Amino acid sequence: MIPATEPEGRRVTTTENPRALVRAAIEALLRDDRQLLVNDASEQAIAHHLAVHLAVRFPGWHVDCEYNRNMEVVKRLSYAIDGTGPTEVHRVIPDVIVHRRNTTTNLVVLELKKTTNPESDERDVRKLRAFRSELGYEEAGFYRLRAKTPNPQIEREVWI
Repeated sequence: MIPATEPEGRRVTTTENPRALVRAAIEALLRDDRQLLVNDASEQAIAHHLAVHLAVRFPGWHVDCEYNRNMEVVKRLSYAIDGTGPTEVHRVIPDVIVHRRNTTTNLVVLELKKTTNPESDERDVRKLRAFRSELGYEEAGFYRLRAKTPNPQIEREVWI
C-alpha cells in the first residue's frame, strides 16, 4: 500500500480497495457524464471523463488515458488475440491506468467498451490478464457500458 496525501493534508491509502474506488468513479461517470453514453460518444471521450473521476479518488497517483509507455519504451504484451492461436507480442494502449509514471508501480488498468461496439470482450480480458502477469498491475478491470439509450449503465464488469 502506498499512502497519498489529500490537499487538506489528511493521509489516505488508495490501495485498500481500488475496485470500489473504480466502481464509484464509473457510477459518477454514469450520473454526471451520462450524455456521453446517451449520445454514443467515442470510447476515448468516455475514458477521458472516467479518468477525471478516477483522479479525485486516487490522490497522489497518475491517472492516464491511452498511456503507451513502460518507462521509456512502448508497452508490449504477449497474448493470443483470438484466444486459440499462438501467443504473440503486441503493442498495447490501455484505455485508462492508475500508476506512478516512470516507475514499475502499476495499480489499476481498465479497458472500456460500449454496447454499440460489436467487438468481443474476450480480447480485452486476455489483454488485461497479460497486464497483470507481465507488467504487475495489481488490479485489471473490464467494463462494457450500455450506450445509445436514455438509461446508460454497466452491462458487464470483469475483474482479473
